[in-house]
Amino acid sequence: MRCWLFFNRDVAPGVPEAPEILRFIEAAEALDIELLVLKPSEFDLVVDSGHAWSAIYQGRELKKPDLIIPRCGSETTYFTLAVMRHFEHQGVAIANSPAAIESVADKLHTLQVLAGAKLPIPKTILGKFPIDVDLVERELGFPVVVKKLRGTRGAGVVLCENRSQFDDLANLLDGATSNTDFLFQQYIKASHGRDVRLLVIDWRVMAAMERRAIDGGFKSNISLGGSGKPFTPPKAMADLAVSVARQLNLDIAGIDILFDQDGYKICEANSAPGFQGLERACGINVPELIFHAMGKKFGIPVRHSERWEQAIDKAARALLKPMKAPKLEPAKEHAPAPAPRRRKPA
Repeated sequence: MRCWLFFNRDVAPGVPEAPEILRFIEAAEALDIELLVLKPSEFDLVVDSGHAWSAIYQGRELKKPDLIIPRCGSETTYFTLAVMRHFEHQGVAIANSPAAIESVADKLHTLQVLAGAKLPIPKTILGKFPIDVDLVERELGFPVVVKKLRGTRGAGVVLCENRSQFDDLANLLDGATSNTDFLFQQYIKASHGRDVRLLVIDWRVMAAMERRAIDGGFKSNISLGGSGKPFTPPKAMADLAVSVARQLNLDIAGIDILFDQDGYKICEANSAPGFQGLERACGINVPELIFHAMGKKFGIPVRHSERWEQAIDKAARALLKPMKAPKLEPAKEHAPAPAPRRRKPA
């Protein structure tokens, strides 16, 4: 398999997403996959109906890959989307598609799609300046969660406990910007400092981790110091995560689910989910699972395919813990029957 992995930054110490990229490189080497980590911004796009293939990267032509795995997430720009669409139109398999990544990068668009599918989400208001505090209090009440439209790893999310705190924040936001790039969201009390991250690959839940804040805060992200442990999701939660991935058309997704008094609420979906904490908690190899599942989905041969087929099935069975058949006692061995005695002639 020849694979490209799109990443916006240098794979360098201090870059939060760099460890995941290094894990993809390690897994590719183990599987004999030819993997290139490329910055979309370094491509030159030449659109010409007279050429069947065009990929110019840093001034040189690249061979056509079998698969592209984007890992740009919420930092996906218009240029990055244009690059992905360019190769999508040239017949390259992409996990996830540009359209899916674009919709998930915008948190409000994600919620609009899920609400249209009647999936449970926290009630949300798009910020408008000047902020109508009365509207927020009437529709959402306090406490209220304030989020940036684009963000990852818990950045740009704060909890306002009361109207006084919200007034202070509203004044700060009104003075700092006139862009409508904030969401005001219903606070789910039953899930304070606790949620579940589910890894969904090709619309199958492959692993789940319960995350908890360790400082009493309401954000449970591992990147912010939260703790994680393996979690066996109830069928209703697993089905909800798969429904989210289907509605958003995500081949690879990290779905965050909140606990509610009467069930669950969808916190958000990620098209390039971090998985360091998930691998430690659940003892799985996420890049291997992704390479195998995408190879199978798009019909691309992967070395050791039988081995990874067994690994992916084993992971799914361990997660959902199907009932085991009763252990049968081995049949007892019997001595061979004696040979019939011959009758003597009269």
